[in-house]
Formats: sequence, C-alpha cells, structure tokens
Amino acid sequence: MNEQDPKSLKGAGIAFLGAGTAFSAAAVAAGQTAFVGVATAFIALGVVFLAKSRKAG
Repeated sequence: MNEQDPKSLKGAGIAFLGAGTAFSAAAVAAGQTAFVGVATAFIALGVVFLAKSRKAG
C-alpha cells in the first residue's frame, strides 16, 4: 500500500479541522442547520487524518 508522509497527513488533518470549525461558526452565525452536517463531516475527516498521521509516524 502507498504510504503517505505523516507530516502531510497531519497538515491535511489540521486543515479539515479548521474547515469544520469554520463551518460550525457559519452554522451558528447564519442559523442554518445545513452547515452542521458539513461541519461534522469535515471534523470527522480531520480526526481520521490526524489518527492516520500518528499511526504512520
């Protein structure tokens, strides 16, 4: 299987967490529940990428 650089996985994980936080803030600011689902998905992806970077490193 193709191994990824743990640093790039960590960077992607942090970026996904940041995007999830931004969508959460947008959901609160706009009062739109559609952003909550998107925020949850991005936060989950961030956690997965960070876990993968810890496992690879």
